[in-house]
Amino acid sequence: MTRQSYLILLPHGRNLRPLQDKFYEIGGFYNGIGYVFPFQKEQTLKQIIKHLPDIKIRKIDLEDDHTFDSIRQAHNASYFRDKLFTLDHKILSIIHTYQLDELSEISVESLQLPPEQKTQFLELIQEKEKLKRALEWAEGMEKTLSSQKLISFQMKFISEQSVNFLLKEAPKMPRLINYMEGSYVKAFIRKGIVGMLVGSGGVGKTHALAQLAISITTGIPWLGKYPVEKTGYVFMGMGENSEEDIHRLLRKTVKKLFREQTSFFDKNPLLEASTRLAVASFNGLDSSFIYKGKPTQAYELLLQELKEKEPKEGWSCIILDPISRFLGADAETDNASATRFIALLERLTLELEGHPTVLFGHHMSKNAQAARNTDQGAARGSSAITDGVRWQANLEKIRKTLNSEEEEYELDQIILRYVKSNFTAILPSLRLKKDEDGILFAQDPNQSIFKKR
Repeated sequence: MTRQSYLILLPHGRNLRPLQDKFYEIGGFYNGIGYVFPFQKEQTLKQIIKHLPDIKIRKIDLEDDHTFDSIRQAHNASYFRDKLFTLDHKILSIIHTYQLDELSEISVESLQLPPEQKTQFLELIQEKEKLKRALEWAEGMEKTLSSQKLISFQMKFISEQSVNFLLKEAPKMPRLINYMEGSYVKAFIRKGIVGMLVGSGGVGKTHALAQLAISITTGIPWLGKYPVEKTGYVFMGMGENSEEDIHRLLRKTVKKLFREQTSFFDKNPLLEASTRLAVASFNGLDSSFIYKGKPTQAYELLLQELKEKEPKEGWSCIILDPISRFLGADAETDNASATRFIALLERLTLELEGHPTVLFGHHMSKNAQAARNTDQGAARGSSAITDGVRWQANLEKIRKTLNSEEEEYELDQIILRYVKSNFTAILPSLRLKKDEDGILFAQDPNQSIFKKR
C-alpha cells in the first residue's frame, strides 16, 4: 500500500508573508520551519509560487498512524502548549512578587492594587483556562484523527524463508572500521548499526568524529590505528557548529592528517573526498527528531534529503554531533521516548539504500567524569540510549595523583575505551594524544594497548 504524503515549503530566507493568505486558503499552515500543505494541493501551490523558481516543494511521507489533519492538530497543540508555558511563567512571577499561594480571583481581590491592575491579573487567569481547554481539544483531535493501523510483522517459519537460515551460510557481517591484531583483521565498528561516542566537554568527541568522516571518505586509518574497510560516503550533521566552524574543523583536520601523506597518493585524495562528504549545520535550528513519541518534521526532512542526496553506492556512515541537539526535551530523560528516538536512527539504517552506520557524539554524565574508568553507563541522561545503541566507546581524560592527593589530568592524554559491542568482540583500550589543534592520534603501539577490562 502506498504511503500518504504531505508537502512542505521552506522559505530559505525569503519573506513569504505576502502569500500567507493564499497559503491558508488552500489548507496550509506554518509550523515554525516552513509552510505545510495537503498533498492534493501540489498543482495549486506550484501556481502560487511560480514566480519563485528557487523555492522547492518537498514531499514528506506521513507516518502510518497519522493524517494531514492530525499533524495540523499536533502543531496546534504545540502552539497552545508553548503559549501556556509562557503564561505560566508570567503568573509565577506575579505569585512570587506578591507572595501568594496561587493566583486566583480570591487572592487577586485581597491585594491592595489599582482596579485596572487587578483586572489584568484576572484576565491572565481567564486566558490560562482558555489555553488549557484549547490544548485539551487539540490533543484530543490529534488522537481522534490519527488512523490507528496494525503493523504486520510477516512472521514466517524458517522453512518458509527464501533462504534456510539453519542450512545455508549467512552473508558476511558488513564492516565499517577494522582493527589489526598482528596479521589478523578484526571488525571494530560494523556497518548498519547505531552507535555512540561518549565524552566530557572538550575531550575531543567532535574532532574524533570529524577524523572518522575524513578516514571513511579517503581511506586513511581512523586515529592512525583503525583501518577503513572500504572508502565510502558520509553525512556529518553538526548541532553546535556553524558552517564556518565546520570549515575550520575539517580544514585543520585534513592539513594535519595529510601533511606527510599526500605524496603517497597518485592523486589528491581530498578532491575525491570532497565528492563523498556532505555536511550540514543545525546550529540555531530546532532540530529535535522526536516530540511526544512521534518523529518531527525536522527528522522527516533530514531523511528525505538523505534519500535525495544518496549516491549510487549508498551512504556508509551518518554522523550526528552532539545528539542532545536532536534528542528533544523528553527523549534525553524519558526511557520510552529515548527508545523511540533510537528506533528513528535505526530507521535511517534501514530505509537508506547504503544501510549506513549511524554514529553520534554524546555528553558524559558528571558521575562518569568523576570515575577513573568509565563503562556503558557513562552517557548522560536516559539509560535507554545506552541500552538501544549497538556500539559504544568512551573518550576519557587520564588522571594522575599528586603526592598531596590532589588530582589532575595528564596533559593532552586521552583514553579511547571500548565498552559495548553487540556484534564484535570488546577490544583493548587505546591511548591517544591530542595535539595543539585538537587532532587525536594513537600513541606508540607499545604504549597504546591496555589490558581488557
